[in-house]
Amino acid sequence: MSDSGVPQRFLDLARQMRGPHALSEAGLKERFGDPAQAEIKAGQVWRARWDEVSVLVLILEVEAREVNAVPVTIDPPGEDETSVVVDGARTAFGVEATVWAGLASCVPMRVLERVVDAWDEDIVECAATWAQGRPAPAVAGVRQGQMIRSALEPDAETRAGLADDLEHLQHAPGLPVQENGRPPGTLASLLGDRLDLRTLCSALEMPQPEVMKLLRGKAPLPADRIDAIASATGLSAEQIARTVRPLPADLVQAIEHPRWRSVWVRRARQLEISEAQARLSGSYGAFALAARETGGGAADWDARLRQFLGGEDSTKGGA
Repeated sequence: MSDSGVPQRFLDLARQMRGPHALSEAGLKERFGDPAQAEIKAGQVWRARWDEVSVLVLILEVEAREVNAVPVTIDPPGEDETSVVVDGARTAFGVEATVWAGLASCVPMRVLERVVDAWDEDIVECAATWAQGRPAPAVAGVRQGQMIRSALEPDAETRAGLADDLEHLQHAPGLPVQENGRPPGTLASLLGDRLDLRTLCSALEMPQPEVMKLLRGKAPLPADRIDAIASATGLSAEQIARTVRPLPADLVQAIEHPRWRSVWVRRARQLEISEAQARLSGSYGAFALAARETGGGAADWDARLRQFLGGEDSTKGGA
């Protein structure tokens, strides 16, 4: 993987055709400024990643916490009758790119990692029209994909793999969000008479005062403890997850924006936890910091996150 976040084979292909500058670190900064700070817009091509799954996606529409997007492939080549193929002269890749319009999906913003290209409006409109199942007008440098005639063809395997990858991205763990002002029930109320405090303390390997905070909703329930509680209590993980103290929607929207992605990845590496756990703990840290401070007006959650993370780094001797 290159420093720009674009798979190396794409850069090698681009070098053969046009040169790799547009996809290099310098090229990305020339076009988008700091790529980590780029605002998400329709027509951009982003690298989406979660765990070991990585997919290029063309953004068709932007919502509050997700995007309507279609997968894009370059290597290996492939296409089907619902796709459109864009000539290399119209992209930064320098080779034909297939937009699998028939696989249009809602993708959470939290999996977007890096913007790598921006395409002209006519290409985006063509892809969006095909994604809606309607034939699009002719567009220069864009053609309809050819039909897959057998499930044994390599293109069929590529399409199936993309569908699986998109499903994996859609299931990337999100944050608990407060909805309609309704607070969730506590873990204590969910357990009721089945609460066995000693067994729960043993299962969580936590002292009783800390477990009591979790039970009463006074402390966030770590995502990595849900399965342990489920095993100890006989409740399902889904039931327990619903007791997690929710976060304000505007805080979640800020935290799940790609501008913070590298922070959670770095934090996960430093603490030897998953990216989802790093984001969850950072979110509640910023939320708790805001709760201790006074002042009117809407919270600047990006500033709160910087303040919390900066304070945390200082306690560890960091910058």
